[in-house]
Amino acid sequence: MSNQYPNSGALFAARLPKRSEKGPDFTGSIDLDIALVEQLIQESTDGFSVKLRLSGWKRQGIKGEFISIKYDEYKPPQQQQAAPQQSRQAPQIRDEDLPF
Repeated sequence: MSNQYPNSGALFAARLPKRSEKGPDFTGSIDLDIALVEQLIQESTDGFSVKLRLSGWKRQGIKGEFISIKYDEYKPPQQQQAAPQQSRQAPQIRDEDLPF
């Protein structure tokens, strides 16, 4: 993968036949900026692991179908649900906006 699209990658159909039922259907890689890797390590909550959220899109390429993947900031389910609720709050009304 080139650095044309940072923090992204691709998964391609596995070329080798599966040796077992647990073998991968797709293989590939993702290129992460070193600054992002350092930031993820610093933000690690347990000091041992980093959780990434990935998104994927089916694409058609010269060599056939593949899945384009991109890194996105991982948010625990509590934060994902909290964000839309914040946008539903009533707008702020200032005294100078009132007609009386």
